[in-house]
Amino acid sequence: MNSLFKTILIISTCTLLISCKRIIKEEAYLQAAPAPELKQAANHDLPRTTNALKIPDIQVDGSDVAPDSMPPEMAFAKRRSSDENVVIIESGGMPTIEIFNDQDAWKLMTGDHGYNWLLLDEDPDNCQATFMFYDPITEELDQGFFKKLFQINNSYVDRSGEYILTCLKLPQKQQIWLQTMDFKAPSSYVVDDLFTHIFEAATDTD
Repeated sequence: MNSLFKTILIISTCTLLISCKRIIKEEAYLQAAPAPELKQAANHDLPRTTNALKIPDIQVDGSDVAPDSMPPEMAFAKRRSSDENVVIIESGGMPTIEIFNDQDAWKLMTGDHGYNWLLLDEDPDNCQATFMFYDPITEELDQGFFKKLFQINNSYVDRSGEYILTCLKLPQKQQIWLQTMDFKAPSSYVVDDLFTHIFEAATDTD
């Protein structure tokens, strides 16, 4: 039994030594040494590696705008009824509602547009109506959430003022568009507030 044990022990030891020898022989990096430093060739300069990976400055549109500047004006919401009879589009640079059903444009213009809109003047011959818009945000600037929202940047533009609604009745359709008193396109905020009421009235079939 002792003889068998000794034989197994000798075989195991030999196997282990052979394996160790193979590992050392295969891992040549254990014998590696540092590579010699680069030397300057005759009549040549060494490569310049300082700032080799420096990211270049890039100038893009808007990069010079201050972080607290006012954001660009968003486009007003364009909408379309399910039957395609009432659409909100841009026509001639002005926000416009086109109506293809039997609703009367003049009645839609002079109807109730909510608490923020007050009818000032009517001109049915020219199909025009003048309204006063009261910006509801300005009424809340000194209260609760809005006070916290605008206390950092008080450059909010008050959209309150007079606006003109004009209609055009054509054989196949009617148009209603909104503009400022100096005949410019209003803010999308103002357009969306008013056109929401007109769109809902124009699509009401009850």
